Amino acid sequence: MKKVLTYEIVKRKVFKEDKWMISLRRHKKRSLKKTTETVALRTTSSPSDIEGLLQAYLEQIRYHVLSGESVNINGFGTFYPKVTAKLVDKEEDATVNNCVQSVTIGFRPCTELKEAIKESGFAEFSPAKDANKKRR
Repeated sequence: MKKVLTYEIVKRKVFKEDKWMISLRRHKKRSLKKTTETVALRTTSSPSDIEGLLQAYLEQIRYHVLSGESVNINGFGTFYPKVTAKLVDKEEDATVNNCVQSVTIGFRPCTELKEAIKESGFAEFSPAKDANKKRR
């Protein structure tokens, strides 16, 4: 099933001039509970069993990334620790305190996921169609 990304046209001021662009419309975040209920409908496991399994899986991903390892989830992508650092002129100045600007978790989607998002269709957001839905 081909997925469709919803967008809206937004106005931005650039150097006091009106410019227009397309912005993806993000929907509400999907909770782990809702996701486990959906998965349970497609399996013979209960939502609580699936939630327990996913929590344990996420703990392992967290553990390995915090240990400096990359974690690859086939068909999805790779999570990895990511550091942004600045350059310094002298080797003795290359310390964590002097160089590290930020530390975060990076994500690199797999080729299949990148291709799937590229093949997604687009639909313009229409407030009239979504009048019964809450806006963020």
